[in-house]
Amino acid sequence: MKKNILVFLFSSLIATGAFAQDDLLKQLQAETPPPKNEPVLATFKGNKIINIQTNETVKKKNLDIRINHLFGNIGRESGGSFHNLYGFDQSQDIRIGAHYGITDRLMTGFSRSKRQENLELLLKFKALEQTTNHKIPIGITLYGNTTYSTKVSELVQKDLHRITYFGEIIVTRKFSPKFSMGIAAGYLHRNVVGPNDENDNINLSGGFRWKFTPSASFIVDYSHTLGREKFKELNDVFDVAGAGIEIETGGHVFSVMFTNASGILENDFLVNTDDNWEKGGIKFSFIISRMFKF
Repeated sequence: MKKNILVFLFSSLIATGAFAQDDLLKQLQAETPPPKNEPVLATFKGNKIINIQTNETVKKKNLDIRINHLFGNIGRESGGSFHNLYGFDQSQDIRIGAHYGITDRLMTGFSRSKRQENLELLLKFKALEQTTNHKIPIGITLYGNTTYSTKVSELVQKDLHRITYFGEIIVTRKFSPKFSMGIAAGYLHRNVVGPNDENDNINLSGGFRWKFTPSASFIVDYSHTLGREKFKELNDVFDVAGAGIEIETGGHVFSVMFTNASGILENDFLVNTDDNWEKGGIKFSFIISRMFKF
C-alpha cells in the first residue's frame, strides 16, 4: 500500500512539474517580444566582391577611399615572364575612388581609372533590405554610373562619343554569418563602338563570400555578357571570372584577388576582356579600403 502511495505521489509530482514547466514556457514566450524587423548587416564587406557590385553602400556621412590595382598577366602564353615578374612589373589598370554616404541606403561616388582614362560618377541605392526576422528574405540594390573617357581614340569625333552608361539591379542574400551570395543583371550603353560591335549590351553576374575565419573570407564572382558570341570579330572577348581572399583589419578591408578582367570598371571589362584563364591570362589584383567618418 505504501509503495502504491509513493508511486502515486511521484507520478503526481512529475505531472505537476511538467504542467508548471509548460505554463512557464508559455509565459516566457508571451513576454518575449518577436524578433525585430531590422536590416541584415554586412552581407558583404565592400562595394564589390571582386569585379561585380554588391548591395553594400557607405553609411551616412562616411567617406570610403578605395584603391584598386590590377597588374599584368601571369601566364607565359599571355605575356607573363620572369622579365616582368609575371605581371607584377606591369599595371593593367588602377582605380582611385571616393564613395560618400548621403544616407545609410544611398551612396554617391567619383573615381578615375587608368586604362581607358575614365572619369566615373556613380550612384547606389538599397531599394530593399533583407531583415533579421526573415520577413524580407533578400536585398535588392540599384546601381548606375556614367563614365567620360579622356583617352585619344580614332572612334571619338565628339565629346558625346566619350560617354558610357551602366545600370544594374543586384539581388543578395546572407544565408548565415559565414555565407552570402549575390546575382545581378546589368545594361551597358556605349555612345560609340566599332563597326562590328553593338552599343547596347546586357550582362548577368553572380558571386559569393564565404567567411572561413573571424577576419578572412573567400570570394568568387563571374560575369557573362549576352550576345557577344555572334560577332566573329569578338571571339577573343571572354567572360570574366575572379577568386580571392578578403581580410578585415580594423578600419581597413584588404582584398587580394586573381582575375582575367582587362579593366576595373564594368563599362570596360564586360565588353573588352581579351584575356583567358586557360591561356594564363590571369592577373593579380588588390583593393584597399579606408573609411573616414564625419
